[in-house]
Amino acid sequence: MSYLNLIPEPVKIDVNMGEHFIIDNNTKIVLNQSCSFRELESARLLQDEFIRQIGFSLPIVKVMDLEKGSLSDDKVIYLKKIDKDKSNNLESYKINVSNNRIEINAPGGIGLFYGIQTLRQLIRAYGLYIPFLSIDDKPYFANRGFYYDVTRGKVPTLETLKGLVDRISFYKLNQLQLYVEHTFAFEKMSEIWIGADPLTAEEILELDQYCQKHHVELVPSLSTFGHLYQALSTSTYGYLSELDAGPDKPYSWVERQMHHTLDVSNQKSFEFVQKMLDQYIPLFSSDKFNICCDETFDLGEGKNKELAEREGKGRLYIDFLKKIINYVKGYNRNVMFWGDIIIQHPDLLSELPGDVVCLNWEYSGEPDENKVRTVYHSGIKQYLCPGVSGWNLLMNDMDNAFSNIEKIAQYGKKYSAIGILNTDWGDYGHINLFANSMPGMIYGAYLSWNPEVVNSISGSDIDITEKYSVIDERISLLEYQDQQGKIVSLLRKLAKQQIADWGMIVRWKENKFKETTIEFNNKEIFASLSEKELKDSYKNALSLADDILTLSMSIKDGYKLDFKEFYISARGIALLNALALIIKRYDIDEEIEDLVLSPEELASKIEYWLYDYKKVWRVRNKESELYHIEDTISLLCRYLRGLI
Repeated sequence: MSYLNLIPEPVKIDVNMGEHFIIDNNTKIVLNQSCSFRELESARLLQDEFIRQIGFSLPIVKVMDLEKGSLSDDKVIYLKKIDKDKSNNLESYKINVSNNRIEINAPGGIGLFYGIQTLRQLIRAYGLYIPFLSIDDKPYFANRGFYYDVTRGKVPTLETLKGLVDRISFYKLNQLQLYVEHTFAFEKMSEIWIGADPLTAEEILELDQYCQKHHVELVPSLSTFGHLYQALSTSTYGYLSELDAGPDKPYSWVERQMHHTLDVSNQKSFEFVQKMLDQYIPLFSSDKFNICCDETFDLGEGKNKELAEREGKGRLYIDFLKKIINYVKGYNRNVMFWGDIIIQHPDLLSELPGDVVCLNWEYSGEPDENKVRTVYHSGIKQYLCPGVSGWNLLMNDMDNAFSNIEKIAQYGKKYSAIGILNTDWGDYGHINLFANSMPGMIYGAYLSWNPEVVNSISGSDIDITEKYSVIDERISLLEYQDQQGKIVSLLRKLAKQQIADWGMIVRWKENKFKETTIEFNNKEIFASLSEKELKDSYKNALSLADDILTLSMSIKDGYKLDFKEFYISARGIALLNALALIIKRYDIDEEIEDLVLSPEELASKIEYWLYDYKKVWRVRNKESELYHIEDTISLLCRYLRGLI
């Protein structure tokens, strides 16, 4: 571990570990006259950190000029706005720690806020004894965001979302987007959201205000073209679907991900989009709006098939896209959209307005550089969008996520991206729990502030676990205050035990019970799973669950919930591997002698697991669509008992 554990790592730092500023109860937090009430809010965050970590509060005072006042010889933490630096970067800050003073200077309130976050991290690492140091820091990417899915089954409570803002701002991210399809309570559209426990207008307004206090821009994001499965499955709006839809079709997670596109030839489709936008846009103070428009898989495959054959799917797509862009620009918003479809038609990029931003996503461990290059050469501005790799999994695949984030950050530098937006999705019911995505979120913050640091983590020609051991330890110490520095490495090991993952089980279930028209070769998929690996990973996951539980005993109360989510995830991973063994024996007729658990034993253990899972879900989330997960697991247990 580096002797100075800061995330993100400052651009310039000089440390003298031999001398220390010693905090005592006579130390004061001093605001210069340049500071406003916004900086008072930031100072209170620092004050709260002292209470949590050290046990006493430091008073906050304000002076005209510290050098000329009565406090000039006192021991102080001094916050001061200074003239803008040559780069005119309001997010920059400087910290100097000397014998009787910790001084944080910045050209703006946001820079002071970030300097305070760095000092909070130093307090967590060193307590009362802050080493003498100087820091000169500023971000590489101006736009650094986190994208959180609140629509695929899980709707967080307002308190959870505020807690997310606390976390992302602590690591100096400055944007948050919430992915919404049907999980906002649109007026006179209750048919769409009635089963989802949606976010309300009042909750959005309060969250926006909270974000502003933490120097985070809450950027609205709303599906306006594809991914409208819930709306297009209703009696009222089903006729707007490109494909035949409606309320009589059984609910399917697989179908939901694949079939959800508006009929672009029907004027009522655009009126439907306008109705949502008119209600949603005014709730946000941001000057940006993400209209999504991704994965329009059905476009030109149903009602517009003949038109698509004449004019091309690309033409259908961009004409409807431009209508939405122009409408949102009428609200004086800067428009963002996901770039996956338009990149398939690069000749059409030139038709887009020059001020739109393409959100260019790629989630593999070896992301495709050509997609980034294509948008770069078009002249369209772009954010690059990696992911934390948690969707369809009980534990995020951190090897894939970290590799993806690392390479995307390097592409961002190479192709002059204007931002990094790290994404967290919840496909197939959003079974992946909140805490499991935090290491990936933190690594994204790490590299979007200072992508150069990737070269100091370790070389690339070594085992990936060893490569990321340093950052795993840093996150363990700083985020979870795990003095052993072990928890993130345990989670990385746990992710590797997912031989049979949730997505695989869902696809098997929907095929077997004819809940989807989309076919998967279940026999081939499950035959490819090694019996030995399933058995070993079952045992390993349970062993890691025990390790997590033991480690949680030494963790402060504020982090206990995260560890409970890790523990429940580990138990679930073991049970899915046991289930795959049973599927191999009974569904694809393999000879499996030792099932680890009998069908009846497994059904019982899954039900007890579900009971614990539901309890932890309800701590951070509304009830939302938990019932879909419960329905699926109940069906699996009935299947198991039917084998007896």
